[in-house]
Amino acid sequence: MSSVSNCAGIYFGRGDDGDAMSGHERSTLVLGPSRSGKTSSIVVPNLLITTRSCVVTSTKNDIVSMMSHARSDGATLLFDPSGTVPTPPGVHRIGYSPIRQSLSWDGAVLASRTLIDVARRGRGERGDDHWTERAGTLVAPMLHAAALRDESLGQLATRVDERNCDDITRELSERHGEHHPSVSSLRGVLATEERERSAIWSTAAGLFAGVRTDAARASAREAPLDVDAFLAGPHQLHIVAPSRHQAVSIPLVVGLIEELVHATYDRHDQGARLLLALDELANVAPLPRLAAIVSEGGGQGVLTLACLQDLSQARSRWGAAADGFLSLFPTTVVLGGIADRSTLEMLRHLAGRTMEPTPTTQYGPRGRQAGRSTSWVERDRASISELAQGRPGHAIALDAAKRMRWVGLTPAHEDVRFRGYLERSERSRDSSSERSRDR
Repeated sequence: MSSVSNCAGIYFGRGDDGDAMSGHERSTLVLGPSRSGKTSSIVVPNLLITTRSCVVTSTKNDIVSMMSHARSDGATLLFDPSGTVPTPPGVHRIGYSPIRQSLSWDGAVLASRTLIDVARRGRGERGDDHWTERAGTLVAPMLHAAALRDESLGQLATRVDERNCDDITRELSERHGEHHPSVSSLRGVLATEERERSAIWSTAAGLFAGVRTDAARASAREAPLDVDAFLAGPHQLHIVAPSRHQAVSIPLVVGLIEELVHATYDRHDQGARLLLALDELANVAPLPRLAAIVSEGGGQGVLTLACLQDLSQARSRWGAAADGFLSLFPTTVVLGGIADRSTLEMLRHLAGRTMEPTPTTQYGPRGRQAGRSTSWVERDRASISELAQGRPGHAIALDAAKRMRWVGLTPAHEDVRFRGYLERSERSRDSSSERSRDR
């Protein structure tokens, strides 16, 4: 591929001494408003150079269209829970359903936990954990039973809406025995007082709010991703969720990403490596366990390239934990155009202060120079306005020690190391369009 190597982590531009990289096993946070260059200068170059399997999130199909012919050493896949995204030539659609990982009881528990965490995050972690936990206790056995029956996600959601699980307890008992946790969990919920049981069912129905659209159920019926094959090569999975569908697609998006993250952990010793290139992170893929993935993932084969407009966007999804993102991510890249005062203040404090010399000239009574002196004045290394406005063609990079420096951005369509691959992609798209017209 390109002369840029990704052995030293995530690429984000050019510094005084060559390519600017995050460092080995270090994830990167990118802050910058829309059209500041996050995608063209950072996301796309990393997709072109990486040797890892990639999960890429976006609100539009521009990246998947661009990458469909830019790389020839791996498959380009599309997951579209909205059912509205056209499939570019050469791209294969895949589906996802939490039922598929629920064939084992442990898989069902993990799948239900993802649904619970997404629901909690969407409510801002209000004080109703009892009902959510009890709903998870009900949903896990129902997911497991649906997997054993080879039922669809739509059938399972209908069961929950109709509060119908009379035959599930018997089937799970016959398969696993009376004392299996799937049996005891379900019986415990069904034995509760009627009003409490009704509240549990209502909460459980809310966990499936994201799969009530026909499009989401249709996407769950698409051919599932072959996880082993995906992690064996530099394949790319693009998850595209247009803005008006994000509220209902989040549970499926998060479930798919978390399944791949944990599969990478399990196969790390066999060489599995995964790059999460999460553009529009807060809107498309607000991972409830993002902090754990960033802090633990580097040593287990998972690197995260997370893109946000500013930290206020993170606070709306992760609450007070977002204030620690600059510490959580080993490296941070800041592009110009940020207007959130809190984000700018945090960056100003991280930049620190410095002592600068200020020369002074003394004059005598007749205006003649009588002497010179130097005083030292303490100033911010970076002012609020400098951080907000940035420098044209540059970004601020914070390394693992939170030292700040300017790096030059290298938009993929302008840098000679990347441009050839994108031009090849454009030629391939033009050729496909001509063949379509000829038909």
